[in-house]
Amino acid sequence: MITLKELNYVNTLAYKTPYPGSKYAEDAVQKLISSVEEYDEHYKDKEYDIILSDGSQFTLNIMSKNLCHMLGIDYKNLTNEYFTTFREDVLGIYNIPRSYDFLKLLIENIDKVLAYDHDNKGKVFNYYRMMIKCSIFEKLSDFSRFNFGVINFDKDIFTNKTGINRSSNAEKLLYVQSNEQNCPYFMMGILKEKNPETMEQVGTYAVETLFAPPDPEIFFDDQKVAIPTQILIISDIMQKLEASASEKLALINQYNSIVNQFGLENKMNIYGDYLATLSKEDSELTLTRKK
Repeated sequence: MITLKELNYVNTLAYKTPYPGSKYAEDAVQKLISSVEEYDEHYKDKEYDIILSDGSQFTLNIMSKNLCHMLGIDYKNLTNEYFTTFREDVLGIYNIPRSYDFLKLLIENIDKVLAYDHDNKGKVFNYYRMMIKCSIFEKLSDFSRFNFGVINFDKDIFTNKTGINRSSNAEKLLYVQSNEQNCPYFMMGILKEKNPETMEQVGTYAVETLFAPPDPEIFFDDQKVAIPTQILIISDIMQKLEASASEKLALINQYNSIVNQFGLENKMNIYGDYLATLSKEDSELTLTRKK
């Protein structure tokens, strides 16, 4: 289970966090390795066209250049002058590779990295951040499970409601039940990618952040929510996935539980007869199975 102490260390620089011990460090890097394998299998060179219950749709591309940040690796810090000796002696490199290639080098040399951090009492990795970020990615990965909802996030509403000015500019928050007591929902913030030359937004969404809020209700309050109904996976081939009536109802019921638990206004955005149709389909499916 994720503790409040772990959550409090997420945004701390690695050298300012206490070394968690060899066992925790090893468990965290195993999660990192599994997450990178998951990325290579499900996300690399793929786009996901996601259609929502309100009739809207968006394209999500989880890009390799964002993976370090997503999984809790401080690429910018580890490629500065301070870590020159680490890069040369531990990783055997003298030039700065791209972030995804750097992440692969860390994994290829993970035993030496762990030994370095053990001897230096933790400077390379913030293991708490890594553990939590990889846990979030693990829950949200492989969208074919239709286990997530989407908050069409309005930052102005959030700021007016909470008085908190978030640095994040995420336009949508994908959320999934975590089964964690201290952070019951994991979230992935996404925003439209920018053209590096013009800095204008393009149509495809990219991942900005992964986080595990201990107070999820503030992200749902007065925000419109929708659920995925269809996903088109685009790579060398196309694969179309349809959410079943049971999967859709489960997500609707999950959201109803959230608004009832925290006393929020229901902002689920679905077609007028959508819920009635789903209920009928689910009932008919249940009867067919019983026969």
